[in-house]
Amino acid sequence: MNVDEVIQLEDNNNYGLLLKADIDDCNYFLAVKLNEKEEPTNEYKVLKEINENTDTYVQEINDPLILSQLLEEYSMQYDETYND
Repeated sequence: MNVDEVIQLEDNNNYGLLLKADIDDCNYFLAVKLNEKEEPTNEYKVLKEINENTDTYVQEINDPLILSQLLEEYSMQYDETYND
């Protein structure tokens, strides 16, 4: 999985992957829910990438420390992109 991809979760909603970060040797994604027009909403999730054999899937994570790290990294990337 990569940033800028759209994935569908078990809730049948589409999410855009905004940021990928390696934290404690695991890949985490900051994802935003997309509406029916594929536009971002104000609902975000933290997803952990799980690789088993040849299968890749994600698990929703509710860890405020991971969320904080992802938001900090996303904010830094945003600042570098739009404030140069």
